[in-house]
Amino acid sequence: MQAKIVILYCCLFIFCFTKISNGQVVSTNQDSTQFELKVKGLLQQLKNSSINNNDALSKLNEYLIASEKANAIDLQIDILQAQLKIAQQQSNYNLQREKLFKLEALFEQVKDPLNKAQVAYQIAKTYHTQGYQPGAINYYFQSLKLFEMLGNKNGQLVCYTALGDVYARMKLFSKSIEYNLKGLKLVEQKQDKFAEVLIVENLATIYHNQHNPKKSFECLIKTYRLYAEIGNKAGASNALLKMAQNRAQQKSLEQSKKLFNQSLQIAESIHAKPLIAQNLNGLAALAIQEKYYADAGAYYKRCIDIAKPLGLNIQLEEAYQGLSRIYQSLNDESKAKAFNALSKEIKDSIYNDSILKKAADLQLRYESEKKQNEIELYKKNQLVNELNFNKERQLRYFFTALSALLLVLIVVVFLFYHQNRRTNQRLNYQNEELLSKNSSIEKQQIQLSQLNAVKDRFYAIVSHDLRNNLSTMKLYFDLIANPKFEAANQKELTKEIAFSVQNTIDLLENLLVWVSSQLKGITIQPTAVNLNEICNNTIDLLGGAASQKNINLTHSIPSDALCFGDKNMIELVMRNLISNAIKFTDDNGTIQIKSAMNENTISFRVIDNGVGIAAHKLANLFDEYKNSSTKGTGNEQGTGLGLMLCKLFVEENNGKISVKSEQGKGSEFTVTLPVFNA
Repeated sequence: MQAKIVILYCCLFIFCFTKISNGQVVSTNQDSTQFELKVKGLLQQLKNSSINNNDALSKLNEYLIASEKANAIDLQIDILQAQLKIAQQQSNYNLQREKLFKLEALFEQVKDPLNKAQVAYQIAKTYHTQGYQPGAINYYFQSLKLFEMLGNKNGQLVCYTALGDVYARMKLFSKSIEYNLKGLKLVEQKQDKFAEVLIVENLATIYHNQHNPKKSFECLIKTYRLYAEIGNKAGASNALLKMAQNRAQQKSLEQSKKLFNQSLQIAESIHAKPLIAQNLNGLAALAIQEKYYADAGAYYKRCIDIAKPLGLNIQLEEAYQGLSRIYQSLNDESKAKAFNALSKEIKDSIYNDSILKKAADLQLRYESEKKQNEIELYKKNQLVNELNFNKERQLRYFFTALSALLLVLIVVVFLFYHQNRRTNQRLNYQNEELLSKNSSIEKQQIQLSQLNAVKDRFYAIVSHDLRNNLSTMKLYFDLIANPKFEAANQKELTKEIAFSVQNTIDLLENLLVWVSSQLKGITIQPTAVNLNEICNNTIDLLGGAASQKNINLTHSIPSDALCFGDKNMIELVMRNLISNAIKFTDDNGTIQIKSAMNENTISFRVIDNGVGIAAHKLANLFDEYKNSSTKGTGNEQGTGLGLMLCKLFVEENNGKISVKSEQGKGSEFTVTLPVFNA
């Protein structure tokens, strides 16, 4: 009898459970239709721009979670594409990649290789734009492989040109040429002259960067012909201009002059003033080489008349510098100095604009990463809350069923046990995911702390040292502007102002290099580096500062002195050491740069007879936090970053830096680097 009652209640439970389940299915089907209508309505609002993007993103995230639970793939694709469009409008590359990765998985699931190839290309493009070349190359190749499998020529073309650009940025010119030539072969088959001229012009630039003037000139000739065929006069004029510059570099002066004149004639016919200014500067430079100073001066003055109203600072600076060289050759020192000052003023303006942009970019990047991490943390908290809510709802349903079906306890216990085990397995899996995500958050917090430290150091230097330099310069200028100022003191004050300006430039350059190394890490590109060439360039750059103090600055580095390292880093090391020597050498002093070489290493020494370094400061001289800056003999002020950067960059290039000094007798800095073996 009892067995029959148990069986009866089991049948009753199964019947009730089936009815409840059927009711849920009906409800789910109705909800599914309503849900789909809601999603389509929100997407339509986005198309009509009648909803805020941030509000739309939040709502779309809710819809995406619901569609994932319902396994509605088409809806997921529509929602992700809408979110991707918003992320592209906001230039949020991290969010773009998050949505693209999900789209890639969905297109893989539905076996749609064309859309998967396009998504892979877009992922590569985000990495490309942000300068992360390995990620860009990986996804461009994934996209290319799919386009080749589908026989999609247009897809192959965009991948080839993109890969060519990536390898060119990495200075792997042979690889860049390889993929540009593949793209060129495709456009020649399609007879698409517009695409062909862009690739050929790109190849000309790559060959130029590869120091292959012959190949570059051949590509420029083809570029000119293609522009002429499609009737693009501006492009034809620009191609002739580059051909003329190429011939000038190869010392073919007559051919260069002819090409400059052809380019100038076309540019004047279409009133392309920037091209006119460039051609005039080119003709002027040729005239100087032939010592036709009157013709050169006329070209430069025409260029200034065009460039100045348009704000073409690069052409304007080149023209002023050229006029300075002309008057220097004519022994007219006053005019030479005047035009040189104008040239330097424009060059400093261009340089300072670049510095301000980099500083703004650093701040923007910091704020963007901080905001993105806050968003990620908020999403993870939402996920935890949702899991807790689901668990509570399941327990509530269980106890309700238990109260209603008390007499079928054995069946209920069994079902509960089975359901609870599945729930625990899912929760354990989700908890593991949360632990993994929490670990990622901790890493991001460490990175944010490091960024904050860099930011604080950056603000401290800018607010203290840079402000001090600018305040000093303002005091000098206020003093000169005072009507009671005596002209007899003008020469000494001008010298002080020059020191302060040069010191500010050194400070900004070292500061930017240090901040970049802290944020991006240090990446070296070792190659053969000519120490004689670097030394000559550095002396040309700092010769003015040495002349202000009547310092005899000389070097005896042979022309074949080659080391193996990163050219930009070694240039910075030599520039800082020579700049410091000038700073701490009295007027009428001497600075010598010497070199020595053995089988495996090559070294250069910067030797001055300046004030020297106290013994107690030598131990901490290259330490970032312990080295305190010292004023130079002309009251030049530093940040202490210069020598720290020298040590960091020398060691990154497998070298060593050392110093010998005695107070009052001068200093000798020695840098030892690996020798270049061809």
